[in-house]
Amino acid sequence: MTAPPTAAEYKAGGRCVPSRAWARAMTASWASPLRRRPRRHLLVLAGAGAAALIVAAALGFGGSPPPSPTGPVPAATATVQRGTLTQTQQVGGLISYGEPVGLVAQQQSGVLTWVAAPGTTVKIGQPVYAVDGRPVVLLHGTATPYRTLATGTVGSDVKELEASLQELGYTGFAVDDTFDAATASAVQAWQAKSGLPAQGTVSPDQIFVHDGDIRVALQAIPVGSHLGLQPNQQVLTYSGTTQVASIPLDVSLQHLVHTDDPATIALPTGQRLDGTVSSVGTVAQTIEEQNKTFVTVIVSFGDPSALAGGFDSSPVTLTIVTGQRANVLTVPVTALVANPDGGYAVQTVQNGQSTFAPVTTGMFANGTVEISGAGITEGVTVRVAQ
Repeated sequence: MTAPPTAAEYKAGGRCVPSRAWARAMTASWASPLRRRPRRHLLVLAGAGAAALIVAAALGFGGSPPPSPTGPVPAATATVQRGTLTQTQQVGGLISYGEPVGLVAQQQSGVLTWVAAPGTTVKIGQPVYAVDGRPVVLLHGTATPYRTLATGTVGSDVKELEASLQELGYTGFAVDDTFDAATASAVQAWQAKSGLPAQGTVSPDQIFVHDGDIRVALQAIPVGSHLGLQPNQQVLTYSGTTQVASIPLDVSLQHLVHTDDPATIALPTGQRLDGTVSSVGTVAQTIEEQNKTFVTVIVSFGDPSALAGGFDSSPVTLTIVTGQRANVLTVPVTALVANPDGGYAVQTVQNGQSTFAPVTTGMFANGTVEISGAGITEGVTVRVAQ
């Protein structure tokens, strides 16, 4: 596991810039750089055994086209189909709980006496760590604690405190931006139950505020460490509690992926889950040793509970639709025969006879090719190589 990041920090409603260590982990399974083409749909495949993209290639047979046979109709045939042809490419990434970020201790002194274990989900009202035996409790919100909240204090941080107390079941006060006597009474009751001094005031070192529950990733310093020996000392790293797919997407492909694009994930067990692109990074990162510059794409899943009990981290492949042709005629690429003068032909079969018909090729994708030409219509039978 990579060392804890030291600079990243989540902000509510904002985006986290991936650390270099996190970037290296994600780019380990990158596919080759892809060409630019219009975006249509996304597919995420999990596990090292994900099927590789079938790259369509014309099969040249060389020589002059043989004369039209007059014998029985060849057994290996296919029909010209009309439909949509889709071309895709793949990029590697990871399923995880997101990039861990550091929790910086607010205490200026004291001894770290307890830390929630890695892998633990800490919910609102539960302790995250303890200093000198006093817990630091998780509350929900987005305002960073920076002052002591007491009777007479007014602000959005007061409203978030009251909202958390209400979520924990405390009553008798209004959820507004004013810390009054009723708020102080509820705070005292909460502090007594939480193992904090029941003073009716809340200092920044008593709480950790986050916009949701957290999952502990790593313990940054051991229990028994003295705090305050250096500024901004991290106690642990944490992430969200929901697994997502993090994809380091080459910046040349950024225009192909958009927020709310559909996605699908296939687990190593073969199970498939629907997902959606929840964010596309706007800050480019560079891995110098790989000479790659990327933005991070996050794919969330419609049913995160389906991942419960599975992998904490797993390779995935994001398949991007790089091109699409609608309402075109297609045949298997094995139906193409190379003309000596350039271009291709197909061997059509009608009324027990076969004839070579020159065709113009278009998009190749997934073992099929777009064709057009005189006499080429939907339903025409063509010979294919076996």
